[in-house]
Amino acid sequence: MERNILAISGGGFSKEDKAYIDEYLLKIAKRQGPLKIAFIPTASNDAQGYIDKFYEAFKTEHTSHLTIKDFESQNIQENVNSLDIVYVGGGNTQNMLEIWKRTGFDVVLKNAYQNGVILAGISAGAMCWFETCFSEKNDQEYEEFEGLGLLKGSLCPHYNDKERREAFDNWSANQTGIKLYSLNDNENLHFRNEKLIAEIIT
Repeated sequence: MERNILAISGGGFSKEDKAYIDEYLLKIAKRQGPLKIAFIPTASNDAQGYIDKFYEAFKTEHTSHLTIKDFESQNIQENVNSLDIVYVGGGNTQNMLEIWKRTGFDVVLKNAYQNGVILAGISAGAMCWFETCFSEKNDQEYEEFEGLGLLKGSLCPHYNDKERREAFDNWSANQTGIKLYSLNDNENLHFRNEKLIAEIIT
């Protein structure tokens, strides 16, 4: 079963109309007709405006979204396995991962990935697939925490942001034997079967 992850640093439907990276994502599925794609807005605390933008951007597809309450439904694994694409939004990465682990949604996503569901996400939704995350603890501090571990190493999105770049560079200087990725807001990575196959600049 082919496995795909698209890590989006910046841009996408939340920032622009008919974003190239979103069109690229739909093509990964390699089939015609409307795709079943669900938005996961956990990192933004299920912000309604963000959800509305998703529906507008993908209105030609079969769209849905999953809120934090939905994670505890009895048929959540079946629902996610039936999708073509899961699209994870940006926001607070650490809080998102804590919620996923508490509700078991992290396992749901891992199972769906093994079943060929395409995983994609922007910012927090790009960082979360890696073994290790390094991101904001609060407005003044950054810290290291565990990601989902589907991909080796660690990813820093928004590397063009001066404060984030300096914090990541200071942290990464002490990391050994770990693959590190840093992406500016117009840079994106496509992994197939856990191997990087494309770097997309938009």
